[in-house]
Amino acid sequence: MHCNVDNLLDYNEKSVQLYNAIHEYSEAGYSKCEISKMLHCSRNTVAKYLEGNYDSLCCKHFYSGMDQFYDYIIKELSSGVSRKDVLRSLIPKGYKGGHTAAYDYMNKIIERFHIDIAVYKSSSSDAIQKKKKLQKYDHLSRNGIFRFLWMNQEITDSHKSYLVETYPQLRTLMSCIREFREIFQRKSMPCLYLFIEKYKNSDLKELSRFASGLEKDLSAVENAVASPLSNGFVEGTNSKLKMIKRTMYGRCGKELLAAKLILSNG
Repeated sequence: MHCNVDNLLDYNEKSVQLYNAIHEYSEAGYSKCEISKMLHCSRNTVAKYLEGNYDSLCCKHFYSGMDQFYDYIIKELSSGVSRKDVLRSLIPKGYKGGHTAAYDYMNKIIERFHIDIAVYKSSSSDAIQKKKKLQKYDHLSRNGIFRFLWMNQEITDSHKSYLVETYPQLRTLMSCIREFREIFQRKSMPCLYLFIEKYKNSDLKELSRFASGLEKDLSAVENAVASPLSNGFVEGTNSKLKMIKRTMYGRCGKELLAAKLILSNG
């Protein structure tokens, strides 16, 4: 067994186990074909591990666009710079890879050298100045706007006036939402017909398409307005059955699928 076999930060654990198992079976007198059947790998893999070099087969390799900045990354992380700031400094130096690949590369280095890093705080002066500048703005998130429109969530008067003045289409949209809800609250068919006629010729294409869609499927919409019943139970059950079917793709046959979906009399 190789002297560095226990250093799993430098060597791949699965490759080490496969290497040792293949050599143990080979020393016991098993053929390559027999070893491949017992370990569930190809005969070429067995030959490669028997004839190849231990370090080249089992050592972990870091092939990445970050390799050219290896020494710089270790220096910056060791000095307490966060991974985010290290990545920002690498982009002007020529790094063109993705953020996820960069963070994965730095995480491996941190694990290998046991580096204590600044995880949650950005340590660069530029980042701190940007945060101070952002604090003077009054932010309203996109999610907050949707909650205001669809769920009647309260927002400040300044936000409300700014939205209406900047986006005058919101007045029409808010009116449309309110009137559509009143149809179902009052269970009124005349309100439904008036709603469709009003918004079918709306200047907003999205509202006109919505009203036209209601008109095309008018019988179903009328039933939804007039009846207290819902097909939600049927749709939910159908969704559960589809989930079971999809989780079985490539794993089970029709008999097991039928056993999972069909209720037996016994």
